[in-house]
Amino acid sequence: MTADPVSPTRVSDEAVRGMVAAIRPEWAVESIERSPHGTDFVATLDVRTPEGPRSVVLKATTADLVDPPVARSEPRLFELVGRETTIPVPRVYGYCDAHEAFPAPFYLAEHVEGANLEDDPGRLGPAARERVVRAAGRNLAELHELGPLPAVGSVGVADGELTVLDTDDHPRAEDFRERLLEDYEGTLDALADGGYFPELADDPERFADLVPAVREHLRDAIPALPEPDPPTYNHWDYRYGNLLVDPGTGETKAVLDWANLSAAEPAYNLAKVEFHLLKPVRDDPERTAELREAFRSAYSEDRGDWSFDEATLERMAVYRLVDRLDAMACLPLWYEDATPAERDERAAEHRAFLAERVPGVDS
Repeated sequence: MTADPVSPTRVSDEAVRGMVAAIRPEWAVESIERSPHGTDFVATLDVRTPEGPRSVVLKATTADLVDPPVARSEPRLFELVGRETTIPVPRVYGYCDAHEAFPAPFYLAEHVEGANLEDDPGRLGPAARERVVRAAGRNLAELHELGPLPAVGSVGVADGELTVLDTDDHPRAEDFRERLLEDYEGTLDALADGGYFPELADDPERFADLVPAVREHLRDAIPALPEPDPPTYNHWDYRYGNLLVDPGTGETKAVLDWANLSAAEPAYNLAKVEFHLLKPVRDDPERTAELREAFRSAYSEDRGDWSFDEATLERMAVYRLVDRLDAMACLPLWYEDATPAERDERAAEHRAFLAERVPGVDS
């Protein structure tokens, strides 16, 4: 049986039951609720177990966006993080790295109650939102303490163990700056031709005129950055869409999507998360500064040897710039269902950001 990578929800009920049986043969599936979100197959299941009924999540890699050696890391990272930190993650009930009949890897995990506020972070009141941001700082501090890792690269599984991959598709690097420049040369190439999802782009040349000036700037700025800190685990997609929260209190119930972690310096992860968490409701500058201080102080308190010193802030400024390039390259996907006027508005925001930071770019 093969899954349709375009429509992961087409995994049959029979296949779902077979996947559960492959991991937990003593469990019986009583109901299946497929998630309409994401690119891979995710379903919440009610199951009958010898210990009683429970609700669980089945996730299977059905799209081509994450390579299997990387996807296999997610349940193992849940286990590592759940064992070594206080970061809230679902309990794992088992996983399968490869299977002849079903899309794999796949795993079973605890179902955690909570709201995904990717499309509506405004539901959080001021105190609740600050709680989410402070929790992010503490969670990342604990995650980064699990390092250092031996090299820069993609976290995945080799010989059944978590590692920084070193393959043709996922080569390691010794210098984070070299890897960063190489990655964003590729991003700029994509921006010149419609972004990461050119088939969805209504205007493939929307940002093409910016590419030469940004490329010249990054070729100067990235090699000149101060020495990065040693690499550690980076959950670079820590955003509202990958959190389950209590919308009333702001308590983070679970941090999700550990299937695509990187080994990189901590400041890179911090810049990414600030970009994700401080932007969605478009606060005024004063409120943004307050939330940024809450995030950074929570992080610093849990890492006694850490300082947001001048060198760190210099690196983070460049990392925020490349984060913006990712958002520009993802615009056709993120705003696929938006109106042309809304896409134009987001594009104008991106251009204004670059115009303030890159010589030769006009808004």
